[in-house]
Amino acid sequence: MVDDVRELDLPSEVIDLLIEDWGIERLHPPQAEAMPIALSGQNLLLAIPTASGKSLVAYLAILKRLLVDSPGSRAFYLVPLKALAAEKVEELRQAGDRLGLLVGMAIGDRSGETVSLDEADIIVATSEKFDSLMRNKTDFLNQVSIVVADEVHLIHVRSRGPTMEVNLARIKHERPEAQILALSATVGNANEMAEWLNAVNIQSNWRPVILRYGTVCDGLVEPRLQVGPGGNAMELPPPFELPDEGDDLRNVLMSTVQDSGQVLIFRGTRRYAEGSATKLGDWMFKRMQSWLKTPEEAPEGLDVEARLMALAEVAREIEGSEESTMMGERLAEALRGGVAFHHAGLTGRQRRIVEAAFRDRMLFAICATPTLAAGVNLPARRVIVRDLSRWEDGLSRPLPRMEVHQMLGRAGRPRYDSVGDAWLIARHLEHADDIAELYFEQDPEAVESKLAAEPAMRTHILAAIATGGQRDRDALGRFFQQTFLGHGVENDWLQERIDEIIAWLAAHRFIERTGEDAAIIQRLAESPAIESEEGWDDEMPLWAQSAQSVDGVEFIEQFESEPRPKRPAVIGFQKAGELSEPEPKDVIPDSPAMTYAATPFGERVSRLYLDPLSGLILREGLRKARKVLCRIIEDRSISPWALLHLIACTPDFPPMWPTGKQMQRMTMKVNAMADQTLLDGHELNALGFMPEAESLAKSAWTLSQWIEEDSLREIEKELGVAPGDLRVRVDHAGWLLNATRQICANDDEEDAALADANGDLIEMLDVMQRRVANGCREDLLGLIAIRGVGRVRARTLANHGYRTPLEICGITKKAAQKLADERGWSPQLVENIMQSADRAIQTRGRRPTD
Repeated sequence: MVDDVRELDLPSEVIDLLIEDWGIERLHPPQAEAMPIALSGQNLLLAIPTASGKSLVAYLAILKRLLVDSPGSRAFYLVPLKALAAEKVEELRQAGDRLGLLVGMAIGDRSGETVSLDEADIIVATSEKFDSLMRNKTDFLNQVSIVVADEVHLIHVRSRGPTMEVNLARIKHERPEAQILALSATVGNANEMAEWLNAVNIQSNWRPVILRYGTVCDGLVEPRLQVGPGGNAMELPPPFELPDEGDDLRNVLMSTVQDSGQVLIFRGTRRYAEGSATKLGDWMFKRMQSWLKTPEEAPEGLDVEARLMALAEVAREIEGSEESTMMGERLAEALRGGVAFHHAGLTGRQRRIVEAAFRDRMLFAICATPTLAAGVNLPARRVIVRDLSRWEDGLSRPLPRMEVHQMLGRAGRPRYDSVGDAWLIARHLEHADDIAELYFEQDPEAVESKLAAEPAMRTHILAAIATGGQRDRDALGRFFQQTFLGHGVENDWLQERIDEIIAWLAAHRFIERTGEDAAIIQRLAESPAIESEEGWDDEMPLWAQSAQSVDGVEFIEQFESEPRPKRPAVIGFQKAGELSEPEPKDVIPDSPAMTYAATPFGERVSRLYLDPLSGLILREGLRKARKVLCRIIEDRSISPWALLHLIACTPDFPPMWPTGKQMQRMTMKVNAMADQTLLDGHELNALGFMPEAESLAKSAWTLSQWIEEDSLREIEKELGVAPGDLRVRVDHAGWLLNATRQICANDDEEDAALADANGDLIEMLDVMQRRVANGCREDLLGLIAIRGVGRVRARTLANHGYRTPLEICGITKKAAQKLADERGWSPQLVENIMQSADRAIQTRGRRPTD
């Protein structure tokens, strides 16, 4: 193996980048083993621990491909989460700026997409955005020469895994010459995945920092295993006691502070993470106050006064947002003691502040939910997993080994630590032995495909027909054989699953059968038959042989043959009234030569990136809305609630579950708003979806409070919805409202008698989109268009009598001073808003007229 970067098969300018800009002269052992394969253009599955240098191998393979092997082509670097995308873009742009390559980002957030994707040589994208690009820019795939799939083990995650899997299958199927690099730290069945990808499998436990696994129980730390450079040859240290602070987490925190380190503490739920951070932060704050009085007791090297001042500044930054929240106040209080909590309920801004403070070594600890392990690169001296079980399907189940290894792998910071501690908290000593055996002595679980789930199958089969070019039954079957699911299941079972989904899509007019193609029949006739071992046992069983010897008993061969029923002819579309007719239970498979075409509705749903069931629900809800507007249905009304409730009815909207205390209120809300609900439970059930009415009510109620300008604090207090959770729902609502509008504007089966209602409905959807995006009432939409004016400032301006940019431009000096006296305002802020209003007017004046 070559570990000197000067000897790598790379252009000299790339070698200079490694040495001069990145300070890398030698490769780690797993990098040296993987590099010849990666640079040769072969597919590679690289399964090595966190911080061992997977990304560098991928970066150099990309540069070799674009600069030497296939100039003018394009590379994709696929990541599971948006937070990881920004990190990869920053690193790749360092190389791109020096080597003349443009790096773009595609994550569905336009604020981060500063480089045109059409011009980019390297695109960092989430799996979902890559899939969307392939559906809407079909020529993109023709230019791709290399694809990196980071965290490929996430194929086993039900929500995102199928998309990653189909992306890789599509590359294998349509661009077999493109190189695939799959990266992961934890793959239990790496050989199987490598075989699927036609890749060379390289696995290693080598780490740049020794990782020492151990258990903690009542202050006693028992080291159990260590891996890393020379780790196996080193003798494990004996058990030792932590400082006794009366609680395992306090013991761990004090030990970490005394060692000048940092600790990540993983808790099973948000409530536990917040509770631990609040208690530890309060305790640590009091301890630092006592160290101010007795400096000799403070840990060596800790400037207590400076640290307290810096932490107070971080806390003020959390508190300084335009809208304060109860969660933000709890976070700020914990931060004053050098501890933070981190979970999806925080806003993006709050998470970034916490992460930056930890990277700057300002914080002693973060108490986080397991999602942090998959989303952010935050290594620490020490990692603690406090909770090793979670409730699923009404049972307490152990956390998967794969998930625990992902968390523990964060221990040990390269360049800072010689050893990283990865500890599990045990209830008692026997429990410590049990969890050590389960999590330290056994391999991670095998990665399993989640593509067989109905939502994933119907989404990706529709996409394959509508935008993927797989427009006959044989082609569909062959494509899905390229998936990890197809690699691991019997082909007959897979084809039956495809037949079921095709039948559903055709029944609901997403696709139509366009007859058998003679060319395909000819192609199939010329193709060699695929042999399969059936595994029949033709020998007569022993019991039958014995029975045959009895007088009067004989066996006869009998074959029942039934004529294949003819499929009814499909001409055009079914009538709308036939929608609720029950589908046949037995699906008759199509001929391999049967061809399909997506209907305009099916193609639109696929390009909008909707679950087809969501598209079906939206279409039926809109048709009912038109009838309500035309007074054909008189017991319903169309209101903002009706539209918000409709999008909440879709499986694409993240559900919001009421707590036990909220259930009665939600039931009352369901009943109170029944006349403003477009699709009730019975109608949704008939379409094949069965959400809880109370969950839908909480979702619609939350969005309704948002657009009525309730503050984040009020929504948090009234409905228990954290700011980060609200942001996620607002983003999804914006996407679904846009999809609803497009479906409404392009319903090819619209009843001509209801056409007059369509314009009104589209106008209502346009207004609702803008209100949801900005969280305001309709009267503020003119002010919200001004740069730097959010809903809080817009309401302040409206309360002073200003409703349009033109009125703001006319603010007098006296009125400006009155505005500047408002809390949080200043003369400079008023001046900036006036200038932005003027620019908004000028921009509007330059727009071309129709």
